Amino acid sequence: MRISTRRRAEQRAFTLLELLTVVTIVGILATLGLVAYRRFITSSKSSEAIYMVGAIRASQESYRAETLQYLDVSVGFSNYYPTGSVGAKKTGWDLNTHPDYARWRQLGARPDSGVYYGYIVGAGVAGGVPPALHIANKPTWPTTTEPWYVIEAKGDVDGDGTYSWVCGSSFTGEIYVENQGQ
Repeated sequence: MRISTRRRAEQRAFTLLELLTVVTIVGILATLGLVAYRRFITSSKSSEAIYMVGAIRASQESYRAETLQYLDVSVGFSNYYPTGSVGAKKTGWDLNTHPDYARWRQLGARPDSGVYYGYIVGAGVAGGVPPALHIANKPTWPTTTEPWYVIEAKGDVDGDGTYSWVCGSSFTGEIYVENQGQ
């Protein structure tokens, strides 16, 4: 009887090779899951800028309905709000030391919490020249025959030094995204 009991025990046990194979497969699956999770988190951070560009557009249209012009929020189109430098951490929206703070409050576009991106908004009247965006594939603006605005968001949500850009304007209903997830 001892021999048959030992055989059954040997038949039920895993070999070292089988265990190593299972551990390797679980490790590979865990790595793939972690990569997918990081992409998801980065993508969710990038969606902030798309939402904010849409909110700024809506606020600009409301402002124009009341005043017949768009609000030139960012003086110089180079100093991003709420902070001039962007990175992989959130910044609070209400930064009263920023030179454009009062105009951002006047526009009324604001997020629910802090932001990863910096925002600039330029506006002008008919015949004015829209500012050049900082993106690689710059659009060609038409000759302005009515008031206009241009929005640019700059971010580095993964902190690697490569910026992602989200842009919108009164010239088109589209939102342009470059290097999403960077």
